[in-house]
Amino acid sequence: MRKDELTNSEAFALQFDAQSKLLRTNMPAQVVAVNLARNSVDVQPVLKGVRSNDEEYLLPVINDVQIQYYGAGNFWVTFEPKAGDYCVLSVSDRSIEAWKKSGGIIDPKLNRHHNMTDAFAYFGINPFPDAIPAIQADTMHLRTKDGTTGIKIKADSIKYDVAGVEVADMSAALITFNVPVTMAATLNVDAETTTNGITDAGTNIGSTHAHSGVTSGDSNTGTPV
Repeated sequence: MRKDELTNSEAFALQFDAQSKLLRTNMPAQVVAVNLARNSVDVQPVLKGVRSNDEEYLLPVINDVQIQYYGAGNFWVTFEPKAGDYCVLSVSDRSIEAWKKSGGIIDPKLNRHHNMTDAFAYFGINPFPDAIPAIQADTMHLRTKDGTTGIKIKADSIKYDVAGVEVADMSAALITFNVPVTMAATLNVDAETTTNGITDAGTNIGSTHAHSGVTSGDSNTGTPV
């Protein structure tokens, strides 16, 4: 059918379909370079574009895309993306070029809408073959990808793993260490442990302590009470 034979509604639908193929909103992409100082990445969109004539083409690398870390106020969770990592590009409906330089409420000035150069990068996605392994139910897990090192937060406990070994298990009533523990500093509990012995309220109760009011002789005093 020739274009001059289309009804108004058909022509509008055809035009809308052609324009929608150029509209950018969200898309997966893959990191090609990282700039930690600017909190940004260069990324390659992994889905090809389609022109109005249905011809597919590779989208260009997008430079200086801001990494979206999780945080607010004075508290942030940060990480270093690596080349090859996947992310989701969330595209602003207007240009963010000026906002990235100054922040605040601004006039974007540029007449640019839904352009992939105005994207933010959100990390944490993977295709099925690269799915995160060993996900545990009812657990928030701050971890390496393979799960061998991390902190497991459950409703009633916190567990610490290092290199595949559960080193500690903490609950409201008890802390269990599953590996040898070296004290590198003063530990305050019911008594105070120092490099010179154990004291309680400033009195030595360790192996070198003495008792007052005892006549010197061959006999031993009783145990401390």
